[in-house]
Amino acid sequence: MRRTLTRLTVAFLLIAGSALIALGATPADRSVLPPSPTPQSQESLVQMFKIAWKKMPSLPRGFQGSTGGIVDGTLLTTCGFCSGERGVKGKPHTYPRGHMRNTWGLDLGNPERGWRELPDFPGEARQDNFAVVVNDELYTWGGFSYSEPYCYNDGYKLSHNSGRWAWERLPDLPWRVSTSGICATGSKVYVVGGADYDEEKFYTTGDRAGATSRLGARLLVIDTENLSGGWRELTPCPGTPRWAHATAAVDGQICVVGGATGNDNVTGQYCTVVDNWRYDPGTDEWDRLRDLPVASGNFPAGQIVYGDRYMVLIGGYQYAWVLNPDGTTRKPYGKPFAHYKGKSYYSDVFVYDTTADMFGTATPLPLNNNLPMTVVAGNRIHLIGGETGGAVVGGEHFGHHPDLYLVGDIVEVRMAKGGDQQPVGEGLVPSSGKPPATADLRRDARPTSFMSELVHER
Repeated sequence: MRRTLTRLTVAFLLIAGSALIALGATPADRSVLPPSPTPQSQESLVQMFKIAWKKMPSLPRGFQGSTGGIVDGTLLTTCGFCSGERGVKGKPHTYPRGHMRNTWGLDLGNPERGWRELPDFPGEARQDNFAVVVNDELYTWGGFSYSEPYCYNDGYKLSHNSGRWAWERLPDLPWRVSTSGICATGSKVYVVGGADYDEEKFYTTGDRAGATSRLGARLLVIDTENLSGGWRELTPCPGTPRWAHATAAVDGQICVVGGATGNDNVTGQYCTVVDNWRYDPGTDEWDRLRDLPVASGNFPAGQIVYGDRYMVLIGGYQYAWVLNPDGTTRKPYGKPFAHYKGKSYYSDVFVYDTTADMFGTATPLPLNNNLPMTVVAGNRIHLIGGETGGAVVGGEHFGHHPDLYLVGDIVEVRMAKGGDQQPVGEGLVPSSGKPPATADLRRDARPTSFMSELVHER
């Protein structure tokens, strides 16, 4: 049975929720929401990928909260923030404080040439704008900073033509938002969720003025081949309003995984989001997916799909509470892994199989890192910056908001006869003489900071 919600049902929930909140009541009774398919335990997770991590040429400065992608064979990163840091070994001038407009590019065919400075981002300096590549051009919107108006809705496109990099203005989003999920199918860009910010707090339940209810659940689309048509709102996600969530287009559908809430909820704190959803643009309907096997929901969005099937979920963060779709709370579950045991942030790499609706694991990061910019291209993962608490990688020292560029090469793990796992291409042939099939990861037959207390130090 499909766990589907139509636009009419979601609209009713939005109206009911808004009415109760206006009366000072707790969040609306959203018991009509479908339950999660049978959750997986952390102990049942199998390894889907082996990843060989390697440090690549460091960036000109350290930062978190940049965005980017790959255009014309060049890895791009733009904007970001550094809290300022001294005393990092060998790097006396690498960590100046402030928000950035800098844009850099690395020729992936010649990475030894290092990072090249490109035209600055044309908007105000900011972090946590969100971007996706369509037709070999980078589209980016939103973000926030510590200066008025604090949160942004403007958008820009970066293109490379005849050897020249240039920015162009794009239609504004209908509201100010940062750290939204973004992805593209064909010429259409989808933006889901995100948070408003007003210097005092981050808002996902609604915007700072209360004019846009369930801001962190709203879904927008724009056609890059008809930009003059502007943004169009679609059926919002029925789940917990969120930001800092993994969002990806797979087989023409939009998957939304994990994330965090703002601190505008009943706890007054950031909460982990574990409910996951899939949107079908053809029917304008949402299906509920399996909840996360570990309550650790801060994941980069966008170009994070391997093999047109697997979403790569980097890092994550576990807050003191999980906020459920019905507005109730519960304690977190599962134990995230940290490379540096005595430091904040985590090193997990989870994998979500969009075909089987099952989660697995991959080789963890060689450091703790929260929300690095992430781009998956072919079998390679590109990670830039993030939030680490400090680390040493490949003998090089990195600060809290690092100048780190890390790559990981994926080897898919398959299940051999008898349940043993073996990396693809390592020559394992079962006694049947047939090559091993892709693992059936369904262990049962039942159906289917970002905002840590250290994040955004000012």
